[in-house]
Amino acid sequence: METSGITKGSLYHHFEDFNHLIETVRIVKFSRWVDSSIEIISNLIASSKTKEDAVKALHEVTVSTQNFSQSSRRLERTETISLTLDNERFHKALSVEQTRLTTALTDIIREAIEKEFIRKDLDPQVLAVFIQAYTLGKIVDDINPNRIDEDKWVSLIDEILLKVLLV
Repeated sequence: METSGITKGSLYHHFEDFNHLIETVRIVKFSRWVDSSIEIISNLIASSKTKEDAVKALHEVTVSTQNFSQSSRRLERTETISLTLDNERFHKALSVEQTRLTTALTDIIREAIEKEFIRKDLDPQVLAVFIQAYTLGKIVDDINPNRIDEDKWVSLIDEILLKVLLV
C-alpha cells in the first residue's frame, strides 16, 4: 500500500477483506492463463488446413502442456481450484473463468468438427473437459520423484487422440 499510495480505506472499498484481494489476484492469474491457452489452441486449429495439420497442432499442444517445465503452473492451477472448496465467493468468481475456458475450448472443438478433424459423434463440451483433465492430471506425476518418461506420456495421449477423437 505504501508503494502504490493506496490507503487502507481505498483498498477495502474494492475488497471485502484481505482474502478477497488474494482471491482476486489468483483469478487474474488464472484468467491470464485461460486467455493464453485459448489463443494458442485457437490459432493452432484455425491455421490447420488438413487433418495432418490438426494432428501436428494437437501434438504441439500436448508437448507444451505436459512438459515438466509446466508443473508449477499445473500445481498453481490445481491449488487455486482447490481453494474454492469452502469459499463460495471464490468458487463463484473462479467458475466464471473456468466456464469461459471450457466454452472457448468447446467452440474450438466445434470448429475442428466442422473441418472434419474430429468425429462428429463426440460431444465438444465433454472433449473440452477431457483435455483440461488430462492436462491437470499430469500433476500426479509432477510430484513423483521417479517421474514417467514424458515422451511415452505424450505418445499415449497422441494415440488416444488419434484413435478416439480424430475422423
